[in-house]
Amino acid sequence: MIEKITKEIHKYGFDDYKIIEIDSREHQLYLLKETLEAKRTVDSHYYEITVYQNHDEQGKKLKGEYTFVYKPGTYLKNFLELAKFACSMVKNRYYALLDTTSASRVKVLDPRLSDPNKACEQLSDTIYRCSKSAHVRLSSAEIYLKKSVVTLLTSTGIEVSKEKGLIEIEFTLISKKGANEQELNFHIQRRNFDDLYLETRLKEYQEHVRSMLNVQVPESGKATVIFMAPDVYDLFSPIVFHSSGRAKDQAISRFKLNEKIVRGNINTFTLKSSGLLPYGLYTDPFDDDGIAGGEHTIIEQGTFKKYWTTKRYADYLGIEPTGDFRNLIIEPSISKRLSADEHYEIVQFSDFSPDPITGDFVAEIRFGYRVRNGKKTPVKGGSVAGNLFESLKHVYFNDESTFEGNYLGPKTVALQDLSISGK
Repeated sequence: MIEKITKEIHKYGFDDYKIIEIDSREHQLYLLKETLEAKRTVDSHYYEITVYQNHDEQGKKLKGEYTFVYKPGTYLKNFLELAKFACSMVKNRYYALLDTTSASRVKVLDPRLSDPNKACEQLSDTIYRCSKSAHVRLSSAEIYLKKSVVTLLTSTGIEVSKEKGLIEIEFTLISKKGANEQELNFHIQRRNFDDLYLETRLKEYQEHVRSMLNVQVPESGKATVIFMAPDVYDLFSPIVFHSSGRAKDQAISRFKLNEKIVRGNINTFTLKSSGLLPYGLYTDPFDDDGIAGGEHTIIEQGTFKKYWTTKRYADYLGIEPTGDFRNLIIEPSISKRLSADEHYEIVQFSDFSPDPITGDFVAEIRFGYRVRNGKKTPVKGGSVAGNLFESLKHVYFNDESTFEGNYLGPKTVALQDLSISGK
C-alpha cells in the first residue's frame, strides 16, 4: 500500500513527503456494576500523510505543506488534489526533513499485551474485588488494551518502525448512605501493567468517594494548595511552552539561556524532557520527524539551559533538534519544606488547563480536602486560581518521588497564596 501511495504522490509532483502508517488493535471491555456489559476488538489501519511543495519567491526559498489522514479504501486522489492546492497557497519559511535516523532502544510495549483476554480478565477481577466496601460500589468501568505498529517513511530515505502498547482504564465509583449519593470518575493510563498499582489505587479512590458523603464547599480566600502527581504535567505546561523552539522563534518565550526562570524562589528544581523513561506514556524510539528518543535537561537548578525543538524550529533557529517534549522529569532542590498548618489538597479538578503563555490558571475543584491542624475535611466546588510563574517563588516539593505515566518526580507540589473561590 505504501508503494501505491508514494507512486501517487510522485505523480502530483510534490518535492517531499512523510508517511506515518498506524496499524493498531484495541481490546475493549465494558463493565456495568457487577456484570460484563460488552466486549469487543477494534482494528484500525490508516496513514498520516504530509506532502511538501517548495517555492521560490525573489530568490527566497519557501515551503508549502499539507497533512491529511488516509484510510485504505478511500479515494487517495481527492486528498492529493486538495493537498496540491493547499501547498500552492501555504508559504512557510523553508526547513528540511531529517535525512537519517537511528531509533532508540526503549521500553514501550509490555509483552503481556500479547494475551489481551487474560489481561482483561485479571484487570476486571481486580476491579470487581477491590472496588466494593462499606457504602461504596462500582458503577461502571471501561478497559482498553491497545497494541500498535507505527512505521515512518520519508522521501529523504528514512524507513523505521516501532511497536507500542497502551493500557487505559476508566471507572466510576459511587458512595451511598441513606438518600445521600455521590460519585467520582477516575482515569488511569500506563504502558506497563506493573505501573498500574490497581489494588492500591482502588483503596485510595474508595476513601475519597466515601469522604464525599460529608463534603463541604471550600472557604474563599488565599491558601496554600497541594497539587497531586496526576496534575503536575499540566501544572508545568507553561514552562514546557516557553522552553520550546517555537516560542523562541516567535519571540514570545519568557526564558533566556543561562538565566534564572524565576528570581527569588525559595526552592528550585531541575526539569528534563525524557523520551527514554521506561514505559513512559511519551517515551518513544523516534518521533514523527524521525528524531531518536533522548533525554534533555531543559532547566538546571532553576537556570534555563536548552530549548526543545522539532526539526522545523531547529532549522529556523539554527540549532540541533531534540524532538517533541516528552515525559516530564522534575528533580527538586529542597531548601525549605512546607510547614503550613492549613492548606488544601486537591485530589481532582474538573479541568486543569493553565494558559501556556501567561501561566494563569483557574480550575474547579471536583474533590479535595481542606487540612487544618492535621484534620482533613472533604471539599467540593469552588475553584483555585493563580499564576504558575509567580507561584514558583513559593513552591514546595514533597521529597517522595513517584511515576505517573508521563511524569517522574515529587509526589506533590505545593504553591502558596493561591486564590480559593468558595463560600
